[in-house]
Amino acid sequence: MSKVIVVGSINMDIILRVDHIPSIGETIIAKTCKKSGGGKGANQAVASAKLGGNVCMIGRAGNDENGKILYNDLKKYGVNVEGIVLDDYAQTGSAYINVSDKGENNIIILQGANNRLSISQIKKYEYLFDDANYCLLQLEIPIATVEYVAEYCYKRGIKVILNPAPAITLSENIYHYIYLIVPNETELSLLTRKTITDKESLIEASRFLLNKGVKNVITTLGEKGSFLMNNEITKYYPSIKVHAVDTTAAGDTFIGALATLLSENKSIDESIIYATYASAIAVTREGAQVSIPDRDKVNKFIKEYRGV
Repeated sequence: MSKVIVVGSINMDIILRVDHIPSIGETIIAKTCKKSGGGKGANQAVASAKLGGNVCMIGRAGNDENGKILYNDLKKYGVNVEGIVLDDYAQTGSAYINVSDKGENNIIILQGANNRLSISQIKKYEYLFDDANYCLLQLEIPIATVEYVAEYCYKRGIKVILNPAPAITLSENIYHYIYLIVPNETELSLLTRKTITDKESLIEASRFLLNKGVKNVITTLGEKGSFLMNNEITKYYPSIKVHAVDTTAAGDTFIGALATLLSENKSIDESIIYATYASAIAVTREGAQVSIPDRDKVNKFIKEYRGV
Protein backbone atom coordinates (compact mmCIF):
# COMPACT_ATOMS: atom_id res chain seq x y z
CA MET A 1 0.00 0.00 0.00
CA SER A 2 1.32 3.41 -0.96
CA LYS A 3 2.39 5.56 1.95
CA VAL A 4 2.20 9.22 2.93
CA ILE A 5 5.01 10.49 5.15
CA VAL A 6 4.66 13.71 7.11
CA VAL A 7 7.66 15.64 8.40
CA GLY A 8 6.43 18.47 10.56
CA SER A 9 5.26 20.08 13.75
CA ILE A 10 3.44 18.76 16.80
CA ASN A 11 1.74 21.34 19.03
CA MET A 12 -0.67 21.56 21.90
CA ASP A 13 -3.31 24.09 20.88
CA ILE A 14 -4.67 26.51 23.48
CA ILE A 15 -7.94 27.71 21.98
CA LEU A 16 -9.69 30.88 23.20
CA ARG A 17 -13.27 31.55 22.06
CA VAL A 18 -13.78 35.29 21.64
CA ASP A 19 -16.47 37.63 20.30
CA HIS A 20 -14.09 38.93 17.66
CA ILE A 21 -10.40 38.82 16.76
CA PRO A 22 -8.74 41.61 18.76
CA SER A 23 -7.03 44.48 16.98
CA ILE A 24 -3.67 45.98 17.98
CA GLY A 25 -3.80 47.36 21.52
CA GLU A 26 -7.24 45.93 22.24
CA THR A 27 -8.01 43.88 25.35
CA ILE A 28 -10.97 41.51 25.26
CA ILE A 29 -12.39 38.80 27.50
CA ALA A 30 -12.39 35.19 26.31
CA LYS A 31 -15.52 33.05 26.70
CA THR A 32 -13.78 29.68 27.04
CA CYS A 33 -10.32 28.10 26.93
CA LYS A 34 -9.68 24.56 25.68
CA LYS A 35 -6.61 22.44 24.92
CA SER A 36 -6.47 20.27 21.82
CA GLY A 37 -3.90 18.44 19.71
CA GLY A 38 -2.52 20.50 16.85
CA GLY A 39 0.51 21.51 14.82
CA LYS A 40 0.30 21.60 11.04
CA GLY A 41 2.35 18.45 10.62
CA ALA A 42 0.36 16.46 13.16
CA ASN A 43 -2.96 17.79 11.85
CA GLN A 44 -2.13 16.74 8.30
CA ALA A 45 -0.97 13.32 9.48
CA VAL A 46 -4.21 12.82 11.43
CA ALA A 47 -6.30 13.97 8.46
CA SER A 48 -4.58 11.45 6.19
CA ALA A 49 -4.94 8.65 8.74
CA LYS A 50 -8.60 9.38 9.51
CA LEU A 51 -9.36 9.33 5.79
CA GLY A 52 -7.81 5.91 5.35
CA GLY A 53 -4.25 6.83 4.45
CA ASN A 54 -1.22 4.73 5.32
CA VAL A 55 0.65 7.53 7.07
CA CYS A 56 3.74 7.87 9.23
CA MET A 57 5.24 10.96 10.82
CA ILE A 58 8.65 12.27 11.74
CA GLY A 59 8.36 14.96 14.39
CA ARG A 60 9.51 16.13 17.81
CA ALA A 61 7.69 16.97 21.02
CA GLY A 62 8.81 17.56 24.57
CA ASN A 63 9.13 14.65 26.98
CA ASP A 64 6.45 16.29 29.10
CA GLU A 65 2.75 15.84 29.80
CA ASN A 66 1.62 17.59 26.59
CA GLY A 67 4.11 15.67 24.47
CA LYS A 68 2.98 12.31 25.81
CA ILE A 69 -0.68 13.19 25.30
CA LEU A 70 -0.06 14.26 21.70
CA TYR A 71 2.10 11.20 20.95
CA ASN A 72 -0.62 8.88 22.22
CA ASP A 73 -3.32 10.78 20.32
CA LEU A 74 -1.44 10.41 17.04
CA LYS A 75 -1.03 6.70 17.70
CA LYS A 76 -4.75 6.42 18.53
CA TYR A 77 -5.68 8.06 15.22
CA GLY A 78 -3.64 5.47 13.32
CA VAL A 79 -0.47 7.43 12.56
CA ASN A 80 2.79 5.46 12.60
CA VAL A 81 4.73 7.30 15.33
CA GLU A 82 8.10 5.51 15.03
CA GLY A 83 9.77 8.72 13.84
CA ILE A 84 8.50 10.93 16.66
CA VAL A 85 11.05 11.79 19.35
CA LEU A 86 10.16 13.02 22.85
CA ASP A 87 12.85 15.57 23.70
CA ASP A 88 14.26 15.84 27.23
CA TYR A 89 15.65 19.32 26.60
CA ALA A 90 12.76 21.27 25.08
CA GLN A 91 9.08 21.71 25.89
CA THR A 92 6.32 20.60 23.55
CA GLY A 93 5.42 23.24 20.97
CA SER A 94 2.23 25.18 21.51
CA ALA A 95 -0.18 27.32 19.51
CA TYR A 96 -2.31 30.08 20.99
CA ILE A 97 -5.45 30.42 18.90
CA ASN A 98 -8.19 33.05 19.06
CA VAL A 99 -11.44 31.85 17.45
CA SER A 100 -14.23 34.38 16.87
CA ASP A 101 -17.99 33.88 16.75
CA LYS A 102 -17.70 34.03 12.95
CA GLY A 103 -15.26 31.10 12.96
CA GLU A 104 -12.30 33.32 12.05
CA ASN A 105 -8.99 32.79 13.82
CA ASN A 106 -5.48 34.02 14.35
CA ILE A 107 -2.63 31.92 15.68
CA ILE A 108 0.66 32.48 17.52
CA ILE A 109 3.13 29.57 17.52
CA LEU A 110 5.74 28.77 20.18
CA GLN A 111 7.98 26.25 18.41
CA GLY A 112 9.48 24.46 21.41
CA ALA A 113 10.78 21.01 20.49
CA ASN A 114 9.69 21.48 16.87
CA ASN A 115 12.69 23.76 16.45
CA ARG A 116 14.97 20.78 17.25
CA LEU A 117 13.65 18.53 14.46
CA SER A 118 17.08 18.15 12.87
CA ILE A 119 18.55 16.66 9.73
CA SER A 120 20.22 14.02 11.91
CA GLN A 121 16.79 12.91 13.11
CA ILE A 122 15.67 12.59 9.47
CA LYS A 123 18.72 10.47 8.67
CA LYS A 124 18.02 8.22 11.67
CA TYR A 125 14.54 7.47 10.36
CA GLU A 126 15.29 7.33 6.64
CA TYR A 127 13.78 3.85 6.45
CA LEU A 128 10.34 5.40 7.03
CA PHE A 129 10.54 6.91 3.54
CA ASP A 130 10.59 3.43 2.01
CA ASP A 131 7.43 2.84 -0.04
CA ALA A 132 6.30 6.45 0.41
CA ASN A 133 5.02 8.17 -2.69
CA TYR A 134 4.07 11.52 -1.12
CA CYS A 135 5.77 13.62 1.58
CA LEU A 136 3.99 16.46 3.37
CA LEU A 137 6.06 19.39 4.62
CA GLN A 138 5.22 22.67 6.37
CA LEU A 139 7.33 25.51 7.79
CA GLU A 140 6.83 25.16 11.56
CA ILE A 141 10.14 23.24 11.79
CA PRO A 142 13.69 24.43 10.88
CA ILE A 143 13.91 25.48 7.24
CA ALA A 144 17.21 23.59 6.86
CA THR A 145 15.38 20.37 7.71
CA VAL A 146 12.56 21.19 5.27
CA GLU A 147 15.01 21.85 2.45
CA TYR A 148 16.98 18.69 3.19
CA VAL A 149 13.83 16.53 3.15
CA ALA A 150 12.55 18.14 -0.05
CA GLU A 151 15.78 17.38 -1.90
CA TYR A 152 16.03 13.89 -0.38
CA CYS A 153 12.49 13.02 -1.47
CA TYR A 154 13.02 14.45 -4.94
CA LYS A 155 16.07 12.26 -5.45
CA ARG A 156 14.09 9.20 -4.29
CA GLY A 157 11.13 9.93 -6.54
CA ILE A 158 8.82 10.85 -3.65
CA LYS A 159 6.46 13.71 -4.54
CA VAL A 160 6.73 16.64 -2.14
CA ILE A 161 3.63 18.58 -1.08
CA LEU A 162 4.65 21.80 0.67
CA ASN A 163 2.30 23.87 2.78
CA PRO A 164 4.34 27.10 3.10
CA ALA A 165 2.99 28.14 6.48
CA PRO A 166 4.00 30.24 8.20
CA ALA A 167 5.26 31.91 5.02
CA ILE A 168 8.96 32.73 4.99
CA THR A 169 11.54 33.37 2.29
CA LEU A 170 12.58 30.08 0.72
CA SER A 171 15.82 29.26 -1.08
CA GLU A 172 15.57 29.22 -4.87
CA ASN A 173 16.65 25.57 -5.00
CA ILE A 174 13.72 24.17 -3.06
CA TYR A 175 11.09 25.08 -5.67
CA HIS A 176 12.55 22.59 -8.13
CA TYR A 177 11.92 19.76 -5.65
CA ILE A 178 8.23 20.57 -5.04
CA TYR A 179 5.54 18.62 -6.84
CA LEU A 180 2.70 20.59 -5.27
CA ILE A 181 2.64 23.75 -3.18
CA VAL A 182 -0.49 24.69 -1.20
CA PRO A 183 -0.43 28.28 0.11
CA ASN A 184 -3.39 30.41 1.12
CA GLU A 185 -3.79 33.86 -0.44
CA THR A 186 -1.66 35.60 2.19
CA GLU A 187 1.15 33.04 1.89
CA LEU A 188 1.05 33.17 -1.90
CA SER A 189 1.37 36.95 -1.77
CA LEU A 190 4.31 36.80 0.67
CA LEU A 191 6.12 34.11 -1.36
CA THR A 192 5.75 35.94 -4.67
CA ARG A 193 5.70 39.55 -3.42
CA LYS A 194 2.57 40.07 -5.47
CA THR A 195 -0.71 41.48 -4.21
CA ILE A 196 -3.60 39.08 -4.78
CA THR A 197 -6.76 41.01 -5.65
CA ASP A 198 -8.46 39.11 -8.46
CA LYS A 199 -8.18 36.11 -10.77
CA GLU A 200 -5.56 37.77 -12.96
CA SER A 201 -3.23 38.47 -10.02
CA LEU A 202 -3.84 34.94 -8.72
CA ILE A 203 -2.79 33.52 -12.08
CA GLU A 204 0.25 35.81 -12.22
CA ALA A 205 1.43 34.76 -8.74
CA SER A 206 0.82 31.06 -9.46
CA ARG A 207 2.76 31.35 -12.72
CA PHE A 208 5.63 32.93 -10.76
CA LEU A 209 5.96 29.73 -8.68
CA LEU A 210 5.57 27.45 -11.70
CA ASN A 211 8.39 29.32 -13.42
CA LYS A 212 10.60 28.61 -10.40
CA GLY A 213 10.10 24.87 -10.86
CA VAL A 214 6.99 23.94 -8.84
CA LYS A 215 4.82 21.46 -10.79
CA ASN A 216 1.41 22.38 -9.32
CA VAL A 217 0.07 25.33 -7.31
CA ILE A 218 -3.16 25.02 -5.32
CA THR A 219 -4.13 28.21 -3.51
CA THR A 220 -6.74 27.83 -0.79
CA LEU A 221 -9.15 30.76 -0.76
CA GLY A 222 -11.17 30.15 2.41
CA GLU A 223 -14.90 30.46 1.80
CA LYS A 224 -14.19 31.17 -1.89
CA GLY A 225 -12.78 27.67 -2.47
CA SER A 226 -9.44 26.92 -4.09
CA PHE A 227 -7.55 27.51 -7.31
CA LEU A 228 -5.35 25.03 -9.19
CA MET A 229 -2.75 26.01 -11.73
CA ASN A 230 -0.12 23.96 -13.54
CA ASN A 231 1.23 24.04 -17.07
CA GLU A 232 -1.91 22.36 -18.45
CA ILE A 233 -4.76 23.34 -16.12
CA THR A 234 -6.13 26.56 -14.68
CA LYS A 235 -9.23 25.78 -12.62
CA TYR A 236 -11.26 27.24 -9.78
CA TYR A 237 -12.95 24.92 -7.27
CA PRO A 238 -15.86 26.47 -5.33
CA SER A 239 -16.20 25.86 -1.61
CA ILE A 240 -18.97 23.79 -0.05
CA LYS A 241 -21.39 26.13 1.72
CA VAL A 242 -21.69 25.27 5.42
CA HIS A 243 -22.04 27.16 8.69
CA ALA A 244 -18.45 27.74 9.86
CA VAL A 245 -17.85 27.33 13.58
CA ASP A 246 -14.03 27.17 13.64
CA THR A 247 -11.69 27.32 10.63
CA THR A 248 -8.72 25.92 12.60
CA ALA A 249 -7.20 22.95 10.71
CA ALA A 250 -9.44 23.42 7.66
CA GLY A 251 -6.37 23.87 5.48
CA ASP A 252 -4.61 20.92 7.13
CA THR A 253 -7.67 18.73 6.54
CA PHE A 254 -7.68 19.80 2.89
CA ILE A 255 -4.00 18.91 2.48
CA GLY A 256 -4.23 15.60 4.34
CA ALA A 257 -7.23 14.58 2.25
CA LEU A 258 -5.51 15.70 -0.94
CA ALA A 259 -2.41 13.63 -0.20
CA THR A 260 -4.44 10.57 0.72
CA LEU A 261 -6.46 10.60 -2.50
CA LEU A 262 -3.36 11.28 -4.61
CA SER A 263 -1.57 8.37 -2.91
CA GLU A 264 -4.49 6.19 -4.06
CA ASN A 265 -3.75 7.25 -7.65
CA LYS A 266 -6.80 9.50 -7.91
CA SER A 267 -6.52 12.44 -10.30
CA ILE A 268 -5.59 15.85 -8.94
CA ASP A 269 -9.07 17.06 -9.95
CA GLU A 270 -10.87 14.32 -8.00
CA SER A 271 -8.49 14.75 -5.06
CA ILE A 272 -9.18 18.50 -4.78
CA ILE A 273 -12.94 18.00 -4.91
CA TYR A 274 -12.81 15.35 -2.17
CA ALA A 275 -10.49 17.51 -0.05
CA THR A 276 -12.94 20.40 -0.39
CA TYR A 277 -15.74 18.31 1.10
CA ALA A 278 -13.50 17.07 3.92
CA SER A 279 -12.40 20.57 4.91
CA ALA A 280 -16.02 21.79 4.77
CA ILE A 281 -16.92 19.29 7.49
CA ALA A 282 -13.92 20.36 9.59
CA VAL A 283 -15.03 24.01 9.79
CA THR A 284 -18.39 22.98 11.25
CA ARG A 285 -16.62 21.57 14.33
CA GLU A 286 -14.46 23.12 17.04
CA GLY A 287 -10.77 22.29 17.43
CA ALA A 288 -8.08 20.94 15.15
CA GLN A 289 -7.57 17.17 15.07
CA VAL A 290 -10.93 16.48 16.74
CA SER A 291 -12.69 18.38 13.94
CA ILE A 292 -11.24 16.26 11.13
CA PRO A 293 -13.79 13.80 9.68
CA ASP A 294 -13.21 10.15 8.82
CA ARG A 295 -13.78 8.61 5.40
CA ASP A 296 -17.29 7.36 6.08
CA LYS A 297 -18.39 10.81 7.27
CA VAL A 298 -17.02 12.50 4.15
CA ASN A 299 -18.57 9.94 1.81
CA LYS A 300 -21.94 10.33 3.53
CA PHE A 301 -21.69 14.13 3.41
CA ILE A 302 -20.91 14.07 -0.33
CA LYS A 303 -23.96 11.92 -1.05
CA GLU A 304 -26.23 14.13 1.06
CA TYR A 305 -24.87 17.35 -0.42
CA ARG A 306 -25.27 16.12 -3.98
CA GLY A 307 -28.71 14.71 -3.19
CA VAL A 308 -27.72 11.17 -4.15
